[in-house]
Amino acid sequence: MKELNKSTRSAYWDNIKGMLIILVVFAHILFQMQGKSDMINNIVDYIYMFHMPAFVFVSGYFGKSERSHSFESIIRLIFLYFIFNSIMGFVYGFTSLLQPMYSYWYLIALIVWRLTAHYIAKFKEIRLILFVVALFIGFYPSIDNTFSAARIIGFYPYYMCGYLLTVEKSDRLCQKKYSQKLPVGLLCLAGTAVLMYASYQFFHYTDDALQIGAYNEPADAFGRLVLYIIAFLAVYAIRNLTPSKSIPVVSMFGRNSLWIFIFHRPVTLFISDCLKDKEDGLVILFSVLSTIIICLLFGNDLFQKYFNRFADGGVEIFIPKENRKTSLAQIAALLVSLGFVVSVVLQSYSGVDGDDII
Repeated sequence: MKELNKSTRSAYWDNIKGMLIILVVFAHILFQMQGKSDMINNIVDYIYMFHMPAFVFVSGYFGKSERSHSFESIIRLIFLYFIFNSIMGFVYGFTSLLQPMYSYWYLIALIVWRLTAHYIAKFKEIRLILFVVALFIGFYPSIDNTFSAARIIGFYPYYMCGYLLTVEKSDRLCQKKYSQKLPVGLLCLAGTAVLMYASYQFFHYTDDALQIGAYNEPADAFGRLVLYIIAFLAVYAIRNLTPSKSIPVVSMFGRNSLWIFIFHRPVTLFISDCLKDKEDGLVILFSVLSTIIICLLFGNDLFQKYFNRFADGGVEIFIPKENRKTSLAQIAALLVSLGFVVSVVLQSYSGVDGDDII
């Protein structure tokens, strides 16, 4: 399998990631307001049918590089999870220290996928095996969001399909003329839309179902099966419809999608709270405008440069280095650690059993 070249970026894949992160932010703004109307609920549900599967697929494609599962890369993800998931927990209250806050489950999932994919990809028919396992875990409610277990298993088939997509096959599709790819992409997109509508009417997907929650009844397994078909069809449509040349701003969002992902969630929660009493039309309009602003704010190259240094500082905590100066990352890690100590002390003095927070 040809190794990915990290020294040069692919505008094609940056475009895909850019469009997907825009959908992630937009859907998260609307997510808290689904009870307002059927229109908002439907928009969220239709986006959730494919946006995270597509993102996981792309992560899997880039997960084949040596760098992605290196010690530094894994420590970087652990550090980012510890800092930002903890801050969200302090602000909004932990459900459990074993359950990630909001969208930060994805960092845990990336850690597990990157550590394991290299080994299990060697098994014959691993994609089919993962697919079958992902269908069957829905019958076990005990496999839930604890350590993101349900989502790690449920989304793993998408990651593995991206992981096993060779650079040669990807390049062959990228190098085709857009006039050749466009009809295929539009046909797949139309098929995706029809299948989405039909399945949504028949299965009545809940948020839990779209996020790989346990089945409410055995027939829900067929609903998940259809979701996999929809998602893979949508991924192929996206791959055919995405231009290979750089798209201004969108490509930049794709390059810096990690930081948009890390920082967007508390902002979207605040915006959702501000928009909850507005009319649907204004909600959609302000959500679109807010999405653009959030992506520009956290997805620009200057922001990325600064916080890459912050993440690198987090990695350096675990790597001995002479004459190392105190970094912002070290201070952040210390403050978060103190936050847990203070939380335990306060709960002890308030008479709350410490077991309630874990």
